[in-house]
Amino acid sequence: MKSKRAVGSTVSMMLIFGALLSACGGNGSSGTSTGTGAATTPGTGGSNSTSAPAASNFDKKMTITMYNAGGFSPNNQPPSNREDDPLRQMLEKAVNIDLQMTVPPADQIKPKLNTMVASGDIPDLIFMTDRLTAVQYYDQGIVADLDSVMKDYPELYNRFDKEAWSAMQYKGKTIGMPGYELVNGINGWWIRNDWLKKLNLQVPTTPEELLNVMKAFTEKDPDGNGKNDTYGFATGILKDGNFSYPGNSGFGWDAIMMMFGVVPNMVDSIDGKITFDNTDPRMKEALAYMNQMVAANVVDPDWVTTNDVTALEKKMLTGKYGIVYRDWRSMELSSQQKMKDVAGEVPEWTVIPPMKGPHGDQWVSFSQFQSNSWTVSKKAAKDPEKLKRVMSLLQYWYADKEALPYFSYGQKGIMWDMVDGKPARLKENMANKDLVQKWQWQGNYFLPRRSNDALYFNFTNDKTDGYNKLNLKYIKPNKVNPYVLVDANDTLYNDRIKYVNETLLKFIVGREPISNWDNYVNTLDTKFNYKKYKEDVLKQLNDAGVKP
Repeated sequence: MKSKRAVGSTVSMMLIFGALLSACGGNGSSGTSTGTGAATTPGTGGSNSTSAPAASNFDKKMTITMYNAGGFSPNNQPPSNREDDPLRQMLEKAVNIDLQMTVPPADQIKPKLNTMVASGDIPDLIFMTDRLTAVQYYDQGIVADLDSVMKDYPELYNRFDKEAWSAMQYKGKTIGMPGYELVNGINGWWIRNDWLKKLNLQVPTTPEELLNVMKAFTEKDPDGNGKNDTYGFATGILKDGNFSYPGNSGFGWDAIMMMFGVVPNMVDSIDGKITFDNTDPRMKEALAYMNQMVAANVVDPDWVTTNDVTALEKKMLTGKYGIVYRDWRSMELSSQQKMKDVAGEVPEWTVIPPMKGPHGDQWVSFSQFQSNSWTVSKKAAKDPEKLKRVMSLLQYWYADKEALPYFSYGQKGIMWDMVDGKPARLKENMANKDLVQKWQWQGNYFLPRRSNDALYFNFTNDKTDGYNKLNLKYIKPNKVNPYVLVDANDTLYNDRIKYVNETLLKFIVGREPISNWDNYVNTLDTKFNYKKYKEDVLKQLNDAGVKP
């Protein structure tokens, strides 16, 4: 029998040498029409058009420049020829403009924008991928506040909820409008239900029950091959040593910690008080539990070198792991085929609620903060006619009911059509990879799509939407940490984060006994000035009007 490997030696070497490995998605009545004929586009007026401004309101054509860094297909550029881009034609016709849109490659979003701004070529409409950049551009006088104009575009304002608009506030001003809805409940707890049945186990509901199930999945040969080759839990860490992406989920350890109400490098609140999770006593509890998991050999021993989503996906495909924290779309038909190809079978994976921790915490992830936005350049905002045209463009794009399907699903008659009075995917076409690829560039216009629109995601497994709905029941509010901005004068910030991540890792694998917790907290305060950092954060939050 294959012996289980301990993770300690692997991590020890990584720590000794300082090499700790340091991002949605017709005609007839059946919905299966091939629909390969001419694409169709809607008009910009009529009784079904609730918010599209009539082009006749804008007698003079105007050029609008747009920096669209929020498109979902940046590596597939829209056609340069207007006649080949029906979605561009829709936007232009709606408000009588010549739309000059730049879609930067994913790795050039900030450099390209900075170059344009430095040269004085500032776009009228700029998509900001994060709050920090929007704040910096506002402070530099590059983008304008929108408070005086938003009241004139109620359909646009009502398109997003109050929390999304609250995220647009800075120094008491609305410095942008939400860019696209972020998807909540992406990752959740997956478990091998067939293994539970075979071993006569119940779905775990507490950390203790979870550990017991992981032990059984590791020790009791759940796949029945007579070999000691299964593990209870597959997980990993990011290449930079972090346990989760900023403001997002990681590969599972963060979900374990959330049972105890904490996440590394997180500023949160509890009982009306701001908390700093790195030194919160609940983090100590979480680390002790995680060390138990490692010591019991229920965790895949290669987890320290599992540093990206693809690597974790491969673990799930092998059929040798019983529990993973993964994307709610992990049992789509394409993934099931991969499982069959790799392991010869499609396991009975299912999504379960998160375990409830000792303090009552039961979360799968934090609520996504509306970090992306559309901003209007100050230069454009100074021209009343241009500002009106820009805002009317956004209102049509985001709030027109007739146009929404085009800007969510793509070309009517090719990617979708109306069936029984509702939009429906043309499944045969959606299964045609060449056809889908041909129209992939339209994803750069899909920003108005709804985050909970199953039709947009084009699920191939009837259960997938239900998995997401289950996860959505366990989303933790995220009303503090997103407002914490990195202080450019904090020279210890990066070193502090590195120290926290490396020390937490040592606690997890047993290289540092949990009894040394107080030493860790003291080092953070003395060597890395954590006390000063916390004071600065509290001042930031107070200045921003954030209440715990």
